[in-house]
Amino acid sequence: MALAFFGSKTTTASTNTTAPPSPPHRILTQDELKKIAAYKAVEFVESGMVLGLGTGSTAKHAIDRIGELLHQGKLTNIIGVPTSTKTHEQALSLGIPLSDLETHPVLDLAP
Repeated sequence: MALAFFGSKTTTASTNTTAPPSPPHRILTQDELKKIAAYKAVEFVESGMVLGLGTGSTAKHAIDRIGELLHQGKLTNIIGVPTSTKTHEQALSLGIPLSDLETHPVLDLAP
């Protein structure tokens, strides 16, 4: 590439545009991808909602995140409706208030 400056002769600039090597990409594990999906789903949760709390590894991540946000005060007045004994125990251990479908037949969200 040639550069011209007023009152000077034309000079040639280096055309070496090779970018520095990027760090190697790390492939995420299936569990890490599930955690990302669960956290994204929890972004739709708002204070005051009645939530269906599912079962399984992705739901476990979502429930962990809901418990974390409750403890941080970023979510308040949440009621969870668990789908299994295991989910019930996990939610209780995180301080998530629980109910059932008989008492709360309408769910606002099931992340």
